[in-house]
Amino acid sequence: MQKNIIERCDDAISSLKQEIQQLKGQYEENRREIIFLSSTNIRKALATFYLKSSNGEGTDLKNIQAKFVNCTHEIEFFKKVIGIEITRYFKKTEHKTENGTIYSHKLEGHCAFLPFQMEFKTLDSQETKRCEVTQLSIHMDCEENSDLLNLISRTHKSRYLLGFFRTLSTFTDWCKYRQSTFSYFKVKYPLAVGLPLGSSADYMVLMNPELPGCELILVWKITINEDGSVTPVLDLLPKIPEQAKAVDKSGVVENAAVNFKTLLQASGLQATIENIIHSFCMAGGSD
Repeated sequence: MQKNIIERCDDAISSLKQEIQQLKGQYEENRREIIFLSSTNIRKALATFYLKSSNGEGTDLKNIQAKFVNCTHEIEFFKKVIGIEITRYFKKTEHKTENGTIYSHKLEGHCAFLPFQMEFKTLDSQETKRCEVTQLSIHMDCEENSDLLNLISRTHKSRYLLGFFRTLSTFTDWCKYRQSTFSYFKVKYPLAVGLPLGSSADYMVLMNPELPGCELILVWKITINEDGSVTPVLDLLPKIPEQAKAVDKSGVVENAAVNFKTLLQASGLQATIENIIHSFCMAGGSD
């Protein structure tokens, strides 16, 4: 019986020794982790990181931040220059083919006052290293403008996005210039200039208080040609009641359209409008 007790004690001692060894191993492992994660070692690791960065190895966070700020400024600059701002953009990998990788894109943005939405797919060729637009859909709220509708239709066929954005930017620049011109003359000659549909419309009305019911309508269309070029087209249309023709002894109103074209070529737009206002709208030729 005493022998059995001794054997059981030996077994217990052996088991305790194994457990002690396991605990020692776990302790050593934990101690190494604590040493590795200590603040001193973290500082050393960061110092090594920045040392490598300064020697051209690794990444310098300050340089990345500076480049990010610089890119942001460049985006703002180009947005002001071309007038196009992208507010949302999504890109998704569709699948890979023998010719390259096909991506789908969705973007939203606006060019000045014109918002647009666009969905298209591209093929990034591995051989040619070029990106080709394979499918395209453009959505814009421009049902009343046939030129813009034709531009969108042509772009759907050609899938030439660069030309589309270039034309759209030029078109909105002309629209903004027209609006600022109309607003300028309305402020300067509030009694002589009328903007029935506001300064963003494509015409303004010139009036003379001494010729009631007699008006000159300055029509300023902005057209987009088949090749994507943008052209301003201006006309001066007289609106003259029969009783007003007798008052207009100098024929200013009757010959206004022809004279407007001639002056436009000789003097430029703003000087021509100024001349017409003084000749037709100002009593006694004064403002």
